[in-house]
Amino acid sequence: MLLSTTTYLYALASAAEATPTGLVDLAQYGVLGIVAVGLIVFARNAHKREQDRADRMEAENRRLNELLLERVIPALTSATHAAKQSADLLQAMQEERQYSRRPRGGGS
Repeated sequence: MLLSTTTYLYALASAAEATPTGLVDLAQYGVLGIVAVGLIVFARNAHKREQDRADRMEAENRRLNELLLERVIPALTSATHAAKQSADLLQAMQEERQYSRRPRGGGS
């Protein structure tokens, strides 16, 4: 959000009046004080914005972990079970085929 210079200076002056004497003391130094107050306000807003962003990312991470626990892991478990059953069935079929190819006693 862009503010005009006058509005920005008025907002800084209002903030300085409503804040502890530390910011008021900075404003007494003229332009340097106003710049310092502006940097403090910017730093607070940037910190708040990053903190909110980190909170959103943590919530998304928790949601994805819950999704893994509820849906993906059970699906992988059943797929693994199905693959094992398929491998066992193929092995049984192969053993049966080898058994049926053997000569059946009674030779020469």
